[in-house]
Amino acid sequence: MKGEVYLDSGAFIAFLGRSDGRHEIVKALFADPPVRWSTSLLVISETHGWFLHRLGEEAARRFRRLLRALPDLHLLPADQRHHAATLRTLDRLRGSRLTYVDASSLTHLRLRRIRTVWSTDHPLGLEGARVVPGGV
Repeated sequence: MKGEVYLDSGAFIAFLGRSDGRHEIVKALFADPPVRWSTSLLVISETHGWFLHRLGEEAARRFRRLLRALPDLHLLPADQRHHAATLRTLDRLRGSRLTYVDASSLTHLRLRRIRTVWSTDHPLGLEGARVVPGGV
């Protein structure tokens, strides 16, 4: 896959959730990883919380094991400068009903010029990124 790919929580959830309708598609994506891939610490936090509170502690541990197993996954920060940029993204896209994490992700996509997102969340395509596999 050409260029950097950004991983969102939906991709992690579909990959680890065998009953998820997009599991096989996302499993195929992970079987052929891109040369460069990234996610943010906020996405990691959101996804860990999703597994912990919906499926329990063992599912959250499986997610952490997956993260350790992904070769060269770049973790993007959530520092004060990024926070300010995320607030500007929320203001600019007012009315889109974005979560803070999605606005943060859109900020990373814009600043790093990432054009492909592995996600099941269509808002990450608001500014032109291709969302794979996308919503069902």
